[in-house]
Amino acid sequence: MKTLVLIDNDDLSRALLAQCLAGQGWRIFEANDGESGFALVETKRPAAIICDLRTPKRNGFKVCRTIRERPDLKDTRVVLTGVSRFANDRDTAFAAGADQYLPKPIVPAELLAALDQCRDLEPAAEKPVVVGPTKVRFWGVRGSIPTPGIQTAMFGGNTSCVEVRVGEQIIILDAGSGIRALGQALMREFRDKPLQLTMLVTHTHWDHIQGFPFFIPAYNPKAEVRIVGYEGAVHGLRGALFEQMQSAFFPVGLNQMASHVTFEELSEMDCEIGAVKVRTIFANHPGICLGYRLTTPRGDIVYMPDHEAYERHEIERQKLSGEVSAPNLDYARAQDEKVIQFIRDADVVIGDTQYDSVEYPTRLGWGHTCADDAVELAMKAGVKHFCLFHHDPDHNDDKLLAMISEAEARVAKAGSSMLVSAAREGAEIEL
Repeated sequence: MKTLVLIDNDDLSRALLAQCLAGQGWRIFEANDGESGFALVETKRPAAIICDLRTPKRNGFKVCRTIRERPDLKDTRVVLTGVSRFANDRDTAFAAGADQYLPKPIVPAELLAALDQCRDLEPAAEKPVVVGPTKVRFWGVRGSIPTPGIQTAMFGGNTSCVEVRVGEQIIILDAGSGIRALGQALMREFRDKPLQLTMLVTHTHWDHIQGFPFFIPAYNPKAEVRIVGYEGAVHGLRGALFEQMQSAFFPVGLNQMASHVTFEELSEMDCEIGAVKVRTIFANHPGICLGYRLTTPRGDIVYMPDHEAYERHEIERQKLSGEVSAPNLDYARAQDEKVIQFIRDADVVIGDTQYDSVEYPTRLGWGHTCADDAVELAMKAGVKHFCLFHHDPDHNDDKLLAMISEAEARVAKAGSSMLVSAAREGAEIEL
């Protein structure tokens, strides 16, 4: 017997629809508002949902969009209903992801036809763990704003985007301007073959999402793009990407992308992506920003591109304010210790090193780390390979070479075996 959730705040409508489906092999659960209806969807995992557009607490459009943002509900059939016969409401229903829109009063034959292709949702068969090479490839390494030109040709001028491959599995870290070239490369590689991608977004500051409108796989109906992140301070994940693609800023809207682009806002700090276990930590950066630790069969990768070391920030703050507070300094050190534990023994750490020690005091509180502090924290954590990342727009190739030399000297002086490099577009690391 197939399961259906019926959401409508009109008792008579629910009774008529339930009567229409009687004897058709449906087990029906009813709700009179969108919020309780979606709670039923999460617990019952129905094959289909019938939802009125104008339900209280969460309207039908919102219910439908929320379902379409959930990869685990991608096979759920959504039928939106309503008294409206406006073409705009019908078009908006389909834009929200509805499989069908039926105006009231509903014709039983049309309803049964709309539900005819439904099947019960069963837990997906567990896929075997893919054990293959784990590779990290840099597509964008710059912070704040793209800086193309001769002076940045060696390390690259695109903003943050890193590709991680674990066997055949592809994970993308951030969607800065570097994701454009990544998308082109993926389409050349896969051509007409199916393509499954998971994108982990640290936060929605523009330099980390600005390349997404130019990401070709998102327009390809054969590609499944799952976008994962944490809800922002002002906008949700989907909302932030939608904002930058409004007609005032961009000629193509988010709703014109392929229907297999889904959004998932994390409610827990840990999750799994196939063979990869993902842990997160809140970074010290304005707004809501995450750092990711990917545990793969070949080793651990940490991606923390926007983070300001706590102790150095507090020391400089007290200097400027004239305040002397040992408790505040102790607290800052304790927060740094949490970061050390998060990156402990990682094989590769891609870390924020936007400023050098001279620049940092004039950029206090901007949410980025002095390279000296990042290297020190990585050595304390026993990191094997530390990559300088999120290069400042004013740092040309000569400056980055000097920063690498300084970091290597610091590591050598400490007697550490940690490898230090600066992330460079096109460079690849294999674990």
